[in-house]
Amino acid sequence: MEKVCPLCNALEAVDERCPYCGQIIIDGGSLNNYLGPYSPYAEIESLPFKSEGYCVHLMYCPECDYDARVALALVSI
Repeated sequence: MEKVCPLCNALEAVDERCPYCGQIIIDGGSLNNYLGPYSPYAEIESLPFKSEGYCVHLMYCPECDYDARVALALVSI
């Protein structure tokens, strides 16, 4: 079985609210997507923002500009 990120693969949706203003938090994508033009297509094992069994995403609030990095557990498919 392969382990994948539930947000990168649309298996889950973000259902969190900003702790400051209460607006819905938006997923800005995996931090690895910000590394270069081909990083979204690289194997997850070769990317730097991957701790064992997790994918790190940037979550942000479009209303107040709050942002946070969230480590999401990889799931088996």
